[in-house]
Amino acid sequence: MAGQELDDAIHTGDGVMCYYDDENVFESVPGGRRVLNTIGNHDCWKGHLVWAQTDKPYDATKEDVYSRFFVGPDPENPTIAGWGVCQPSGVNDPESPDYQACYYYKDYPGSCARLIVLDCMHYDSAQEAWFEATLSQAREAGLAVLAVTHYPAEFGMVPYDAALTPHGEDYPQASDPDAVQVESMTDLAFRAVDKFIDEGGLFVCWLSGHNHNDYVGMVKRHERQMQILVDKAGELDHYMQDADRSAENTDAFNIVTWDPVRRELSVERVGCADGYHGKRGFTVPAASR
Repeated sequence: MAGQELDDAIHTGDGVMCYYDDENVFESVPGGRRVLNTIGNHDCWKGHLVWAQTDKPYDATKEDVYSRFFVGPDPENPTIAGWGVCQPSGVNDPESPDYQACYYYKDYPGSCARLIVLDCMHYDSAQEAWFEATLSQAREAGLAVLAVTHYPAEFGMVPYDAALTPHGEDYPQASDPDAVQVESMTDLAFRAVDKFIDEGGLFVCWLSGHNHNDYVGMVKRHERQMQILVDKAGELDHYMQDADRSAENTDAFNIVTWDPVRRELSVERVGCADGYHGKRGFTVPAASR
């Protein structure tokens, strides 16, 4: 979310794969207490980069993940305390289904917007109920909603004609629904957003990662919802990335701006000398307006 200056930074998951492996997820980032966190699949490997240490690739519980990414090395001074976010009311209650939940929201009054961050790796009935209630509260408060999840939509996307979109390519269904680990965000979350829109809410977009490439599309079966996949931030494994890198400028970040008056979303690429095939940004109206 950006105004005259950046309000916050957020990474879309898999923090252990790049800057953050083997250390507190925020300690290596200047101003790290303004970096919001999203849980990715690699953040849930107990062996992290040493994958052979476990035969259950996503075996970290939400309590394991919360301890590493939301508390950090000093329980008396938890990392999330500096984020200014709203966690579920039962996050500190061992008897609550929301205990140590890795999802939260943050409001930006100047932009009349709410950013909702979900945990796609542990999406259960408690998180579903919290998400629906949080959407409803945003609608009642007149706040537009941007939602963040690591995984893309379960049934894929249809391309939107904007920079950062590979032309003419439908984004396929994320993975085989019969697979042991379906690497996609459950359709339940998109149904909740449809209900929010039907009741008069303004939905801006989904922001997601996981696939290491750029893509802007409308979610299949939910044509009023836009999802923006972002390229990987660092230079690791070039073969899985869309954006061109150079020796002088290898990182890729996106500045996301929501204009509540025009009801327009702007995305501008920062870093990567040539952007995606020379295209550095785009502006679109909210699909659900």
